[in-house]
Amino acid sequence: MKNFWERMNMRWSREELSGWGSFQKTVYLLWPLLVYFVVHDVAEILLWAGAGGIFSGKEALALFFTENSGTFRGVINGLAIVCGVAAIRQAVKREIAGGERGSSDIPDNIRRQEVKKTDTPTCKGVADGGGATARLTRYCVVAAIAFLSAMGLNLLMSLLGMTGISKSYEETSQAQYSVNFIPGLFLYGVVSPLAEEAVFRGMIYNRMKRCFNYPLALCVSALLFGCYHGNPVQAVYGTILGIMIAWCYEICGSFAVPVLFHGVANVSMYVMTYYGGLKDMSRPVGIGVSAVCLAGAAGFLFNLKKNEEKG
Repeated sequence: MKNFWERMNMRWSREELSGWGSFQKTVYLLWPLLVYFVVHDVAEILLWAGAGGIFSGKEALALFFTENSGTFRGVINGLAIVCGVAAIRQAVKREIAGGERGSSDIPDNIRRQEVKKTDTPTCKGVADGGGATARLTRYCVVAAIAFLSAMGLNLLMSLLGMTGISKSYEETSQAQYSVNFIPGLFLYGVVSPLAEEAVFRGMIYNRMKRCFNYPLALCVSALLFGCYHGNPVQAVYGTILGIMIAWCYEICGSFAVPVLFHGVANVSMYVMTYYGGLKDMSRPVGIGVSAVCLAGAAGFLFNLKKNEEKG
């Protein structure tokens, strides 16, 4: 069992993985995801049990819990997510470190397994140690892509009526917006992006790219990310956004990029919709804003890619 665990947590090179069978590769790819979900669910159960013990028989605390039940649910889920990622932290750390360019803290036993330098294109100034101005510029471009794509897609899906046909989406939306605003900003802007990007881009995408190829890794990791959200609306939205996140990650070669992208997309939409800010927008205006946002996101993405090619 120890050898199996070590095998699943190692960062095997593309050349070493080429000798593995399809079943072995599938287990290697999905094992961390399975561990994450099991630990997450167990942690959530234990946290709820602990919360029940704390509030039991204490009327004041029980009343406070009832009045803020949505926030408590969000906090407990956030803690469970952290526990899930902590269970696979060593494997995640190795995958992320191996995918970074210019990283000096890769252990020797991982360094020897490094993928060839041509496997992951890098964005000069982000992963190759460029100047602060270059890094800041590219992070700003990534943030712009995140905001515009999230806004455009949200409006488009609302205009198409997709948000109103899924009961599970409505339940998820109610749960998210029942969290108090400030805790929600931290949960959806920091905890969720860090944890989910560690799992789906840091782990799944990086491994799948070495096991198979870049286009398959891009699409399948994004699809898994979309399905992870548990309802048809967020599955479509998450898959499209997941492709864009992985694409920017591939261009820049820095794990900070997908975390930033995810965080900006979450926070911008959470802030703009928490108090129903987009509900009063008319259909013609919504169509126009959506088109402008998606075109802008495509333009910034083209600019990011063009600058990487120049570098």
